[in-house]
Parts: sequence; structure tokens; C-alpha cells
Amino acid sequence: MKRKTDPREIYADIKVRAPLVVRADGRGFNKLLRTAQKPYDIGFAQSLTRAARSVFQGSGLGPILAFTFSDEVNFLFMKVPFNGRLEKLDSVVASALSSALSLDMGSAVSMDARAIPLCPGEIADYLSERQDEAWRNCVFSYGFYALIDEGRRPREAMEHLRGIKEGEIHEMLFLRGTNLAKKPAWQRRGILIYREAKEVLERWDPPLFGSDEGRQLIQQIITGR
Repeated sequence: MKRKTDPREIYADIKVRAPLVVRADGRGFNKLLRTAQKPYDIGFAQSLTRAARSVFQGSGLGPILAFTFSDEVNFLFMKVPFNGRLEKLDSVVASALSSALSLDMGSAVSMDARAIPLCPGEIADYLSERQDEAWRNCVFSYGFYALIDEGRRPREAMEHLRGIKEGEIHEMLFLRGTNLAKKPAWQRRGILIYREAKEVLERWDPPLFGSDEGRQLIQQIITGR
């Protein structure tokens, strides 16, 4: 039976086409992760990765890959479910991921979602941009908690870091004995989840998506070859 649209549903008729990324972010995770290891907690990263895998395996949504870091998950769709209805796609991705993560962590979790339409030639560039953000997040997070460990208050540490460049934070950490290049790849580059044949695979050491190797991997995932 054809669904009737209430005219008061102001976004009900907005539709999107593939390729499309739905990006989900955690809401209020500072409180949730209050007792987690800082700046990165392997247990939380594993929980978020398992939740993202569940969207591949149990939701029926059919993303072709996911890229996650911090509390963010990017799902790439080459075919858009729900006949492209944007409102439903965003809400179902957010709810599927939230429920899976809540069950995995044993605590109620909520995530929001938004859609980013792309042209085929923009997919690798988009993922490279998010991976760059993962690196910036890594630099800033280690810098922030280094200052906290030295006795700075959170607001003071935040203001200090806002006033200096990324390279200066990197140098500050190096002088304090922290070499970010030796930190786990998943902290610096994020985690890639993708389909290969009928399997869902994880890469905790993904290549740089802006490199030839990274672009070739993305193309292989998209084409299935």
C-alpha cells in the first residue's frame, strides 16, 4: 500500500541519490566516556566498530563501507534505501547505530546523522578529508590531555591549544616525550569497515585515502574488484 504523506511532514518528500554518505556523530559522549582511558579508549573504539558492523550485517541498509574515528561514523551508500527518502535514511541510520552501541556498551547512547551527497569522483576526497580530521583530532586530543596532566584546567588547556598551530602542538608533544607517529594507526588514521564478497572486514591500519594506495583500495571496495 502506498504511504500517505501528511502535508505537515515538511521534509517527507526530500529525496537523495547515490553515491551518498550518512555521517553519524555521538551526542553527549563526554559524560558517557568520563571514566574511559584518555585520550583514546580501545574498548570504546571496539564497541563503536562493532556497532558500525551491525549496520552492515543486521539493518538491511546496505552501506558499502564505513569509516570511523572518535565518535563519528561515515557510511557510504552506492544504492540508497527507502527510495531515497532522506528523512527516513538519516533517522534509521542514527537509530540503528545508537541501539547497537547502547547494547554493546550497556548504557543508553544517542547519535545524530546527516547526509552528504557526493559525485563518484568525490568519494576518495571526502574520505581523505575525514581522515585528515581524524589526524587533527589525534593531535589536539593528545595535546589537550598532556596539558591536563600538567595541571591545566580543561578550559585553560582548550584556550591554549586554540591559540597555536597543529605543528606547534605536535612539537610540544614531542618535547614532552610523545611521538604521535608511533601511536596506533587507528588513532591517527581511523578505522575502515567494508564489504568484500559476502564478508565484512575491518582495517585498523587503513592507508592514507589521499594516496594512490588508498584511492585504489576505495575503488576496489566500490567496484567489488
